[in-house]
Amino acid sequence: MVNNRRDGSPGWRVSLYLAVRAIRRGNRSTLALTILIIALVVVLMNFLGMIIAGVVTLYNDQMIDYQYGHVAIEPRDKETAIGNAGSLVEELRRIPGVTGVTAHTSTGTTITNPRNGKFQTKALVAFDPDDEAEVTRYKAAIIDGDYLSDGDTDQILIGTLLAGNEDESQDKLPSLGGVKVGDRVRVEYGNGVVKSYRVKGIYESLGALIDSSAFITRDEMDAVMGTGDTASEILVRGRSSGDALQLKYSILEFGTGEKVKTWSEKGTGILGDAISSLNLVKNIMTFVALIVASVVVFIVTYINIINRRKQIGIMKAIGIRRQVIVGSYLLQVLFLCACGIVAGILMLNGISLLLTVNKIRFPMGDLTPQIEYGAVALSIILLFLVSILSGYIPARQVVNEEILDAMRG
Repeated sequence: MVNNRRDGSPGWRVSLYLAVRAIRRGNRSTLALTILIIALVVVLMNFLGMIIAGVVTLYNDQMIDYQYGHVAIEPRDKETAIGNAGSLVEELRRIPGVTGVTAHTSTGTTITNPRNGKFQTKALVAFDPDDEAEVTRYKAAIIDGDYLSDGDTDQILIGTLLAGNEDESQDKLPSLGGVKVGDRVRVEYGNGVVKSYRVKGIYESLGALIDSSAFITRDEMDAVMGTGDTASEILVRGRSSGDALQLKYSILEFGTGEKVKTWSEKGTGILGDAISSLNLVKNIMTFVALIVASVVVFIVTYINIINRRKQIGIMKAIGIRRQVIVGSYLLQVLFLCACGIVAGILMLNGISLLLTVNKIRFPMGDLTPQIEYGAVALSIILLFLVSILSGYIPARQVVNEEILDAMRG
């Protein structure tokens, strides 16, 4: 009779021997199918999170590249404009880590397409073209015509959604009905001045709010509105988005009295509800995937044990302890789970690579999936725990049978 305690042989070695022997002699097709199912569970648990992370990254990049830079400076409380904007811009340029600064001046206008009479009420934004190119990507986003130049006084830059299409059914938002480069639009300012501008360029960022805007030069805005050395906001770009908070502190230490916000503070809450809903769906998918994994492991382990009830009875009869037998089945479960996880991670990376090469077109741009390895690690831990529990229950149930009942099958 074998006693794996008294003969000095550690129980885990016997469990390992029994597990390896069972895997080698087991059905290869069942083994491969179980590993594949666990791999698909890993993919299911992490795929939506990968897409959500890609959406968040895409949205964040748009906020930085077109709306806020890394840091946005706004007027003080109870004030509508930043005074001495030119001097502040030059001083900001001297702060370590600053790579670009641009001042924006905006005013409410009504933009009309004289050809069809369609009009839109928009906040017309003015900037210095050279300064703007250091902070935002409007210059790179031009799809037709040219970017604004210093000294342009009768030129306007508009987004594709504002330009629109002659066929209204093709418009995503209310538009001017098919304005093209070279066409002229009429702009009515809040002070009563009405001017005609030639459309110099049309840009496209794939952001709805961004592509429904219009821009002129600060010189032109000053000539019409008498804005002088003021600005509605000042955008600052640093070396990277991760340095935005430190850049904000540097600007505050510099002594500016205006409100200073990072791009993340400016964008908080805009997509919050949508992301929360997607995360809820992701959590539901994770829960369902864990249930699928636990059921598969339970069934595979239970069938395997039922087919070996006589062998289990014989092992118990010769003195192999119940814990050792249960341990052998848990090791088999861990092996299947580990192989499935490795295969699942490889599949997940393969899907990510495929979708990176063949990008998914979202309304806000081309999405690049982002694998969240922290979430992957958590899913692996949960999968191991669920698999161990699902393997332990049937193993313990059968091993606790009386020896004669087990040997009878």
